[in-house]
Amino acid sequence: MYNILGEFYSLLIALVFFFFIITSFYLRERRNLLFFLCDVILILACLSDILSCVCITEFPKYPMWFCNLTSTAFFLSLCTLPFICCLYCYASISAVHKFSKIYHGILILIYAVYLFIVIANLWTGWIYTFDPVKGYVRGSLKYCTFIITGIQVVVTEVAVLKHRQVLSSRMFTVFILYPVLSAIVLSFQIFNEYWLMTGCSGTVTIIIMYLAIQSDRIEIDYKSGLRTEQFLDRIMTKKMRPCTLSMISLENLGVLQENFGSTEVDNLVYNLVRSFRLNIRGHFYRSGSKFIVVSPHGLVDVLEKQINASFAKYRNFLSKKGKNYSFEYLAASVNVPEEATTYSDAVEILKSLVDNARKEKTCCVVHSNDAFINAFKRKKTIIKILERELNPSSTQYQVYFQPIVSMANNKFVYAEALSRLMDTEIGNINPGEFIPIAESNGLIEKLGKVNFEKVCEFISKNSDVVKAVSVNFSVYQMLNPEIEDFVFGTIEKYGIKPENIIMEITESILIDDFEVIRERMEEFVKKGIVFYLDDFGTGFSNFANVIRLPFYTIKIDRSFVLMMEKDVEMLKLVKNLISTFKDSNLKILVEGVETEKQDELVKDAGVDFIQGFLYSKPLPMNTYLDLLRKQKAEIS
Repeated sequence: MYNILGEFYSLLIALVFFFFIITSFYLRERRNLLFFLCDVILILACLSDILSCVCITEFPKYPMWFCNLTSTAFFLSLCTLPFICCLYCYASISAVHKFSKIYHGILILIYAVYLFIVIANLWTGWIYTFDPVKGYVRGSLKYCTFIITGIQVVVTEVAVLKHRQVLSSRMFTVFILYPVLSAIVLSFQIFNEYWLMTGCSGTVTIIIMYLAIQSDRIEIDYKSGLRTEQFLDRIMTKKMRPCTLSMISLENLGVLQENFGSTEVDNLVYNLVRSFRLNIRGHFYRSGSKFIVVSPHGLVDVLEKQINASFAKYRNFLSKKGKNYSFEYLAASVNVPEEATTYSDAVEILKSLVDNARKEKTCCVVHSNDAFINAFKRKKTIIKILERELNPSSTQYQVYFQPIVSMANNKFVYAEALSRLMDTEIGNINPGEFIPIAESNGLIEKLGKVNFEKVCEFISKNSDVVKAVSVNFSVYQMLNPEIEDFVFGTIEKYGIKPENIIMEITESILIDDFEVIRERMEEFVKKGIVFYLDDFGTGFSNFANVIRLPFYTIKIDRSFVLMMEKDVEMLKLVKNLISTFKDSNLKILVEGVETEKQDELVKDAGVDFIQGFLYSKPLPMNTYLDLLRKQKAEIS
C-alpha cells in the first residue's frame, strides 16, 4: 500500500499553476514556455503516479497494457521534469551571456540514455516489470532515475556556479536551492517507500522556477520577451567586457500605437525582435522604445548592414486610410572599452549619437568618431572638475566682475558677477561651455550657490568700495522652496546687507510657475533685495508679465544693440520700448556695448546703465578692486 495524499495535493497545486500560467504569462518568451511545459509534465507525473499506484496495489485487476502505460508515463515524466528545469536555468544564463553548447550536449545525452532505458524497459524489465504472479517487481536499474536526475542537477549546478556573475543574487540563490530542496524530498521517498513524494519533489521544482521568474520579472520586458536595459546595466556595471554596444531607437512607436493599437504593435515589435535575432549577432535588451544590443567586440563596421537588414521587411508594411507606415528607426554603435570605459559612458555616447542623428537627419545608423569621443571625454572631464571645484574655497572656480557704468554720473556703480573656471588640468574653460554642462548634469543649482557665497564673502571683505553686485539666479534656484532661507542665511553669515545684492533672473523663469515666482520675489523685495530682468528680448515674456513683477531694472540683450545699429525701424522700436519701460518706473540697462557707435545709440535712447567691453571686460577680483579704489581716489 502507498500513501498518495502528497501526489494528490501536488496535482491540485500543478493545476492551479496551469490555469494561472495560461491566463497571466506571455508564453512566447522562452523561459515562460519552459515553465509552462514543466507544469504540464508535473501534472502528467502526478496523474501517472497515482494511476500506477492503483495498478500496482490492485494488480491484476487492470489490463497489463494499462499498467505498463501508466508506469512508463510516470518514469518518463520523472526525469523529464528536472531536464526541463535544467533547460530553464540554461535559458536564464544564455539570455545575458554566450552559453557553451557543451552543457546542452551533456544534458541531452544523459536524457537520451534515460529515454532509451525507459522505453527498452518494456522488453528488458531493467526498471520494473509486472509479473503475472508477483505483480509489480523492481528491476536491476530501479534507482537509475535518481542517478540520472542527480547527474543532470550536478551539470546544471556547475553551469550556474560558473556563470554566477551574469545572474542576479536572487536568481543564483533560487537555482542553488533547487537541488537541495528536491534532494531532501526525494531522500524521504527513497528511505520510506510508503509515502509517494515524486509529485512533491516536482512541486518544489515548480515553485522554485516560479520564484525565479518572479524575482526576475522586473527585469524582463514581457511584450518582447527580452531582458530590460536595467538588467544589462547591473551586469555590465559589475563586470565590463570588451564588446560592441549598439542602441536602436524606434522613433515612431507612439504613432503606430495610436493608429493601430497597442496589441498589434506589440506583436509587430515581438516579430521585429525575431528579425533582430536572425540578422544581428548579439544579445538584446529593451528599454521602452529603445533596444540595446551587445555584440562581439569589433563589429561596428558590419552592424549598420545587419541593423538595416532587420528592418528591411518592415518598410511600408502597415496601411491605414491610404497611408503606408514603416518602423522609423535610428541606431548608433560604440566599441568598448576603446571608446567608453564604463557602461554608463557607453550609453551616454549612444544617446548623444542618436540625438545628433535625429537633429541632422542624415542617416539611420551612425557611428562614433575620434572628434565625437574626444568631445565626450572633454565633457566628462569638465563634469569632474565642476564636481570637485564647486565649493567656496576653490581656486579654480572663480568669480569675475564686469563693471556697470551709470549714465547719471558716468561712474562704475556696481558689477555683474560672472562664473569662470581657470587654470584647470585642461586649461581655462569658457562659461559658454561649462554652464550648459552644469545645467544638463544637475550641477547648476550648486554652481549658483557657490557663486553667491563667493560674492557675499567678496562684498564683506571689501565693503569700503563695493556697494552692490548683481548675481544670476537660475530657474532651479528660484523654484527651490528653500531659496529664501539660503539667500538671507548667507547674507547674515557674511555680515552684509540685502541692499548689497541684486538678483538677476532670466525671462525663461517667467513661464514656470509665474505666481510662485511673483510671490517669492515680493518677499525678497520686502527685505531689501533688488531684482533685474536679464536678457530681455531673448525669451517668451511679454510686457504685461514684466510690469506685474517687482523688477527694478530691465537688462536689454545685446541682440537689440546690434539691430539698432543696422535697422532704423528697429532703432525706433527699441527707443519706444525703453520709453515705455521708463514710464512704468523701470530702469534700463543695456549690455554688450562694444563700439563708440553702439554707445552713442544707446545713450541717445535714454538708457540708465551700460555694460560692455567698451567700458570694461570681466575682471578678476583684485583687478576690479583696483579699478574701484582708483575711481574712489579720483572722486576724492
